[in-house]
Amino acid sequence: MKILLIDPPYERFIGFKSEWFPMGISYIASYLAVRGHDVAIYHAEHGSDTEYKSVVKYSENFNKYKSAIGSDDHPVWAEVKREISSFCPEVVGISVLTPKVPSAFKIAEICKSINPKMVVVFGNHHPTIKPDEILSSENVDFVIRGEGEETFSSLINNLDSPSPDYHNVAGLSFIDNGKCVSNNDRACIDNLDSLPFPARDRLLNLQTYTPVQLSMVMTSRGCPYNCSFCASHNMWGKKVRFRSVENIINEINELKDSYSVKNITFMDDSFTINRKRVKDLCLAMIETNVNITWSCLTRVNVISDEIIDLMKKAGCTKVDVGIESGTQRILDLIKKDITLEQVRKAAEILRRNKMFWSGFFMFGFPTETENEIFDTINFLKELNPNWANISIFTPYPGTDLYELSLEKGLTNELPDYTLYSHQNSNLRFTDTIPIERFHLLAHHVLSEVHKYNSSYTSLVKRALTRKYHKNPNLLLQDARKVFTWLKK
Repeated sequence: MKILLIDPPYERFIGFKSEWFPMGISYIASYLAVRGHDVAIYHAEHGSDTEYKSVVKYSENFNKYKSAIGSDDHPVWAEVKREISSFCPEVVGISVLTPKVPSAFKIAEICKSINPKMVVVFGNHHPTIKPDEILSSENVDFVIRGEGEETFSSLINNLDSPSPDYHNVAGLSFIDNGKCVSNNDRACIDNLDSLPFPARDRLLNLQTYTPVQLSMVMTSRGCPYNCSFCASHNMWGKKVRFRSVENIINEINELKDSYSVKNITFMDDSFTINRKRVKDLCLAMIETNVNITWSCLTRVNVISDEIIDLMKKAGCTKVDVGIESGTQRILDLIKKDITLEQVRKAAEILRRNKMFWSGFFMFGFPTETENEIFDTINFLKELNPNWANISIFTPYPGTDLYELSLEKGLTNELPDYTLYSHQNSNLRFTDTIPIERFHLLAHHVLSEVHKYNSSYTSLVKRALTRKYHKNPNLLLQDARKVFTWLKK
């Protein structure tokens, strides 16, 4: 069967350059391809009409997304229609995060306008949580909930059958006799090594991707923590499942050999959660001389001098750490399960081992006060990370803080998803600060963080992690990024 998998445009409308490929649907593409289907991936975020923007500029341009959704004449929609028509799929699968719901609905409408018999399937976080909402659209035929590989394959088998029975497809939702039917949940895949590597080769216009944009690797699925702003467990569950070290090394070698990748970003929710596995992987990278640099995301309570030192020897040049808030009350509210003292200790470990690290911070939580927001900025400066990432809290369906936001009347069951973004300062989800004041405060915080990152010291230290002597072409790419980024 001919299948087109699509990641809808969203940040592209804002003019923000996508530095990644859609890993989730790339796994589904490879799973379907080895079963004999003709599959392609259309990453509609990927375009030449974008650039690397600062968090301030991103926030200022956010209204362009809403404007584009309402404009049938936007050139991106013309491109979407052209790509779908050119491939002529029988089935279209669309990956849908909450902010991308309006864009995904627009693509579904385009699909049906091209061919009313084209089967449209939605999956990923938002459809998993709200299948009824998604299937209220006449342009969406099926919703896949949770991990998509096995469910999508079973759906395709039914579509190919002369007498399909969708009621037996675990993880599937659909409309039957005017009612939304959600079959039993599908169990997560235990053996991740059984999955073929993401099908980067199935990306449309593959020649326009840089090695950096193809370099993400996920070595595990699942997270045991309960952060009340995060919906990860709805997709992957709380049990952490790991790929084998050999399987990971094989993918790294494929990236090096087939795509000239020299630096990898590990995309796991908490890379160092299993210290033995991290040690085994690092030792294997050293012993096999994979000769790459890499970065990862983790938590302050699962790092140590021993782990960071070994990671550095294995090629790690950057560690991203989720911190979120500078007040213990907010950390407890969001169920981060860490203390300020643990954060300070982790920062000292990273500094002591001369590891470049970036801190992830967030503000605007329900009940958070203005003073607590400033506490977070002051804590950021106290920790003095090499880089800082800042987000404005947004309540995503399927999270505890979404329920609290509903309870407090800060959002509703059908909000305007075109406004949803971690950098949209026009939204406010704290009930302790007036809307007008929050808008000014948000702009101030975003500007402060941009100024922090724009210091000569921060830029030089970040540049040193890129190992330009191994990849001179990357120096020119990064120089262009910095030039546009510094314009705010």
